[in-house]
Amino acid sequence: MDRLDCNRNFDCFVGAGIAAEFAAGYMLEVLQKEARSGGIKVAIISDRQVSGYYYNQIENQFVLRDIKPYLITIDAQDANKDLKTVATIIADLTEFDLGPCDCVIAFGGGGVIDCASVALSLYTGKPGYIVIPTTLGAMIDSAVALRSYVNSGKHKDSASVQNCQNAVFIDPVFLPTVPPKYRSNGYAQIIRYGLLADPALLADLSKLSESAPSDIRLFLNRVYAARAALERKNPMLLTFGDEIAVAIEGYFRFMNYSEGEALAISLYSSLPEKIRTVLAPIYSKLGLSVRLEGVSCAMIRKALEDNLSKKKDKTVKVVDYERNAEGKMEWIIRDIDKTAAMQLFDKRLAVISPRENN
Repeated sequence: MDRLDCNRNFDCFVGAGIAAEFAAGYMLEVLQKEARSGGIKVAIISDRQVSGYYYNQIENQFVLRDIKPYLITIDAQDANKDLKTVATIIADLTEFDLGPCDCVIAFGGGGVIDCASVALSLYTGKPGYIVIPTTLGAMIDSAVALRSYVNSGKHKDSASVQNCQNAVFIDPVFLPTVPPKYRSNGYAQIIRYGLLADPALLADLSKLSESAPSDIRLFLNRVYAARAALERKNPMLLTFGDEIAVAIEGYFRFMNYSEGEALAISLYSSLPEKIRTVLAPIYSKLGLSVRLEGVSCAMIRKALEDNLSKKKDKTVKVVDYERNAEGKMEWIIRDIDKTAAMQLFDKRLAVISPRENN
C-alpha cells in the first residue's frame, strides 16, 4: 500500500486489494479511538451495480472484526444526483443512529461520492468518513476534490459543500467492471489536465487499457500534479470546456450523455484544428465522440444563452487560447461580454455540429 500525493489534508492510499484489506483496519486504528457501548457502527453507501459486484469483499473485513455494516443503496446516476437522494442518505444515517464513534464509507463512482459527501457534510452525527472510488473519474476527481456538488432538475452543480473525508482508498481492482459509458468521465478529466498542464498525459491516455495503467500510483500522481499546477496558476482553468458540456447535459437532463462524454466533446470543440487532428485518434481509441448527436446545434445554443442570461455580471470568464509573439499557443482566461461569449461558443458548436453549417 502506497501513499498518493493528492495535495489535500487527508490520507490518500493506493494499491491493488487495499479496499478489501485495509479500510477496516484504518478505521479502527486511526479514526476510532474509542467505541461507545454497543460497539462501532459502520454504514456503506453504494449503488446497486457496485455493491452487487463487490459489497461482500468490503463487508467481510468488518464481519471478521465482529462489526456488521449497514448497506445504504442509492441511485446516483447524474439524473438522480440531487438533494432528494442526499435526504434519503441522511434519513438512513439518522435511523441507524450513527455518531462520532462510528464510520461511513462511500463506495462507488463520482455520483455516489458526491451524494454521500454532501450528506455527511450536513449530517449532525459527524461519523468518520472513508471514500473508496471505483471508477477512474472518481479516483482522479470526486474522491480528492475540495468540494462535492449535486444537481437540481436540469441545472448542474446547483448545490455544493466542502468535503470532509478522512481518507481515500484507491484500488484499481474495481476498474475492469466500469461500464464503457462511464469510463469517459475519467478520460475527459485527464484530457483537460493534459491539454492545460501536461501534454504527455495525452500520450499515456492513448495507451490506457480497459483496466488500469501498469503503475497507477505513478499515473495518478502525475494527474494530481497537473491539477495542482492549474489550481496554483488559476483555478478558473479547471472550468475549461464546462459551458458547452453543461448545456449538453442539462438539455438531456443528464440522461443521454455522461458527464465525461459531454466534456470530451466540448474540449474537442475548443481546440485549434491542428490539435484536433492529433487528438482525434486518441478519442477514437477511447470510444469518445467528436460530434454532437441527437440534438440540433440550435437547441444547445439556446441552452447556452439561457445559462448566460442567469449570470448577474455583465461579463463572463471563459478559458480560451491565443498565440503569443513567438507563435506558440497559450491558455488564457477571457473576461468578455455575453455577446462575445456566444460568438466564441458558436465557433465551437460549428466544430461539433458541422452538418448544420454546410
